[in-house]
Amino acid sequence: MQVSYAPRVRVLAIGLVMACSKAAPPAPSAAPITNKKPTVPPDAFVPRCVATGAMIQSRIADDGVLACYLVPAPGEDVDCWRFDPKTGAWSFASREQRAVLENVPVQVTATLTSARVCKPDGSDCWTVPLSGIPPLEDPEDALVGTTNADRSLVAIWSRGGAIHVFGAGGKRLATIKPWAAGLNGKDPSSFRDAHLLGNVLEVRIADTPISSAIRLYEPTGKKIADVFGGAPMDDTAEPGVLGGTQYGFLTLENRELLVVDVATGKQLASYPLGDVPLSSALIGRTTSGIAGVVGSTGFLVDGNGKVAKVEAPMCEEGKPP
Repeated sequence: MQVSYAPRVRVLAIGLVMACSKAAPPAPSAAPITNKKPTVPPDAFVPRCVATGAMIQSRIADDGVLACYLVPAPGEDVDCWRFDPKTGAWSFASREQRAVLENVPVQVTATLTSARVCKPDGSDCWTVPLSGIPPLEDPEDALVGTTNADRSLVAIWSRGGAIHVFGAGGKRLATIKPWAAGLNGKDPSSFRDAHLLGNVLEVRIADTPISSAIRLYEPTGKKIADVFGGAPMDDTAEPGVLGGTQYGFLTLENRELLVVDVATGKQLASYPLGDVPLSSALIGRTTSGIAGVVGSTGFLVDGNGKVAKVEAPMCEEGKPP
């Protein structure tokens, strides 16, 4: 499952150092990937360029990258465009309603005593008993969670607390406490997100107002490694599924795509993406190689490690698509 949602707008300023201790709300659960090619009715309006609105969703579909951008006016339509890694071409795929596109089932919902865990489409839900999660100190806070593909593990956390790992039967396996990271000095920072990648827990902790440090753990809580040595990572990109225990990550500085074996923490390869923006991003695998999108830039890393980038046909500022 690999769907990316655009996060908050980011502005880096020294005056925002204390923002490191504030965790961003977790992204909504991802919709299941479909390889069904979007269809465009013969009489439908087909835009000639990509609207200048934010990318609100992207995924690997039909052996390509599907990126959906908000049409600024009136703000309820979303245009989805397909980047074909084989040809480097961008093409219009479909126009969707924003409310429909964002109406995605939440896969894990939790209280202090139980978690409801469903398939990505919201079906076949079961209840996992939870124990040992302390009451939330902030009344505006909430518990969120994630699970792996076979739902054998569940991780539960809140913005200001620890991450608790349980087996499907409710057995507590580990508690991961926040640590001091980046600009937060000696004070523990806050977790921004977590993912269960098979039997590996990937956690993201705020280290600057616009980035996270990423650490890998075994389900028992044993540390595997810090991704990229704990340097700031672009947390707009969820772990990119590349096959087996290999996942893709995106660095904040120098804009490199990293291939990591999460089971061992070993970095297998790195590919410079050059001048790509700090924007929502997706990393995945197609038959042509590792592909994805950063903002409005589609990219492909072929089997020889060569990186190709193609800009989407963007509309002029203030003009309709």
